[in-house]
Amino acid sequence: MKKIITGLITLLIILQITFSQITYEQLQDIANKLNYIYGSNIVVQIYPTPLGAMATGQGLVFIDPYFVNNESYEAIFGVLAHEWAHENLGHIPQVFLQQWLSGNNVYQTNLFNQQKELEADYYAGRALKMYNLPLEPYINVLIKYNKASDYTHPYLRSHPSTQERIEAATKGYNSI
Repeated sequence: MKKIITGLITLLIILQITFSQITYEQLQDIANKLNYIYGSNIVVQIYPTPLGAMATGQGLVFIDPYFVNNESYEAIFGVLAHEWAHENLGHIPQVFLQQWLSGNNVYQTNLFNQQKELEADYYAGRALKMYNLPLEPYINVLIKYNKASDYTHPYLRSHPSTQERIEAATKGYNSI
């Protein structure tokens, strides 16, 4: 299964297939800036995902076309900076390892994942500040897309509360 997914991802990248109206140049500009900041070579692909954006742990980040078509450059920059942090800090394999070590204990895995999300929000704030972009559009995205999970018990959600995420991003932004 992993080989099939990797092959499909590779084909999409080679063919430069996207599923939205965002220009390749706009998306590539953000990717280039983030790769420069993080010293990485991560690829972003517009592809439908119910998560809005998603790091794969394999040097590839997906961003949903609906999200791209409905948010500002600054908001997209912040979201992608968050996903770049996941990639560069090795969060995806760490979460899978935690899940395995905990015997698939959902509560322990969710709490561990929440820490990784806050770390990625912190680095997203820093990246925005490095390019003198405002933090507010990213915060607005967090409010818009994260608030539904605020009413779920912390052990049952993979992402922290909106307020915790805003605090982490603001702390990162103000750290520079």
